Amino acid sequence: MLLSGAESFAQIDLSDTQKDDKIETMALVPFTSKSALSVELSDDQLATNERFLTISLYDALTAEVAGVKIKPLQESETEYNKLSSEKPGSYYRDLAVSAGKNLGVDAVMIGVISRYTERKGSKYGVEAPASVAFSVMLLDTETGEILWETYFSETQRALLDNVYDVKKFFKRGAKWIKADELAKEGARKTALEFNEYLLEN
Repeated sequence: MLLSGAESFAQIDLSDTQKDDKIETMALVPFTSKSALSVELSDDQLATNERFLTISLYDALTAEVAGVKIKPLQESETEYNKLSSEKPGSYYRDLAVSAGKNLGVDAVMIGVISRYTERKGSKYGVEAPASVAFSVMLLDTETGEILWETYFSETQRALLDNVYDVKKFFKRGAKWIKADELAKEGARKTALEFNEYLLEN
């Protein structure tokens, strides 16, 4: 079956309502998952997906983003995990901002996975396609306010259902891809959108 993709990728620029200081340093903390996913996936699978998307986004940010110094992922993960163990039950966003403050960065980036469904079948034919959705926010470490926000969502679809997306179809090798591959594409798009935001501000 021929296939392509249908996606949603929306960016919200909140810079006009925030302080004018330029972002010079930032950190990425580990992704988390919405509680609804714990019904569908095991704790181990949730942790695996979160780790994969965190690394994918970090790699994309360091490859695509210019003009901002990004803390090494190992440092930001260590600091976030330390605070998480010291303050169990704290809100994800609050822990991320605290981690950013301790790391001495201007902003911290967080991500929340709302869907991570693996394909059922092979790359040449599926019962159900891969589907991934996640949101990403950049938070001011001084105020905790949102500086920038975006959302990625895609469920791969048959090419005949979306004939206008032929380029993506061929780029993916004319096959049904796995959820990790979809997530990696989303991470790169997030990094590219973030870089545009930085260039405009």
